[in-house]
Amino acid sequence: MNWTVEDARKKRAHDTVRRTKLRSLFGKWIERPLSAILRRAPSGTQEWTYNAILGAIARRMNRYQQTAFASYEPTETDVICSAYFKAGTNWVMHICYQITQHGAGQFNHIQDEIAWPDAAEPRYWRSLDDSNAATAPSGKRVIKSHLPADLVPLASPAKFIAVTRDPLDCAASGYHFYSSLILGPFAPPPDIWLRFFASDKTFYGPWHHFTSTWWAARNRANVLFLRFEDIKTRPEQAIRQISEFLSIALTEEQLAGVAGATSFMAMKEINHKFEPVRQTIWSAADTQIIRKGAVGDGDSLFSNEAIHAFRQKTSKGLIDANSDFPDYGFLDDVGA
Repeated sequence: MNWTVEDARKKRAHDTVRRTKLRSLFGKWIERPLSAILRRAPSGTQEWTYNAILGAIARRMNRYQQTAFASYEPTETDVICSAYFKAGTNWVMHICYQITQHGAGQFNHIQDEIAWPDAAEPRYWRSLDDSNAATAPSGKRVIKSHLPADLVPLASPAKFIAVTRDPLDCAASGYHFYSSLILGPFAPPPDIWLRFFASDKTFYGPWHHFTSTWWAARNRANVLFLRFEDIKTRPEQAIRQISEFLSIALTEEQLAGVAGATSFMAMKEINHKFEPVRQTIWSAADTQIIRKGAVGDGDSLFSNEAIHAFRQKTSKGLIDANSDFPDYGFLDDVGA
């Protein structure tokens, strides 16, 4: 199904207004008693209930994973930026976009420029069939994704940029993001969130599957595999690496333009241009999608016991996938 950018704008505006009205009409009357009942529930009942809530959200978020590219064959003008959930997706996506625009990209909202076919609601974004590559000075366009390598058409002339991150930091960033964007007063205690995040039913699929599949594909000529931490440490080097991979020659002035436009402070100032649609009546009015971008944020949010169990499960996932990905130093937790 195809739609125009104007259709996407109207749908975003319509759904935001509708959920805001529902919040004012019903939200304040039901959130306090329901959240109080949930907080006072026995631990077993409480975790079961939170898992049911998170599971329902994950099923919605994952509903187009298998079919995102079913009716579309990527072309040589496509740059598919697939980052794991909360692995710096918007940052790397914006870097790619600015590279294709030679550091001078301008937009009212990023969703007008970029398609996201595996989104929970792709119609909030530019249609996958509505390519704007011809309007870019590089002749390329960027497509967002959270898909693992086995769910994208790798055997195509498109270029794929895959990004992973320490899964504990993904979990921490995801907790803050979904608490603001979706859950509101029904956000679970952090350790319950972390246990769900480690499950095979999690949002966009488990980290070990995403990472192991892209790591296995890293030597393909049309795949560039990156770690968030390396981009964070050396952003200018990452920009050069990505532009060279895309065969987009940039002048020093254009490289500086990309670096300036995609710095944390520059993106923080235009957070509203990345802000997603209000997803539920519990969504905050202004979700900070450009929040912190820190390394090691997960260590302070979850208990040591929960972190240890999470590290064990994540490492076992890599081992079971027969992956030799040099993980984040927690393979020793397996069997400890």
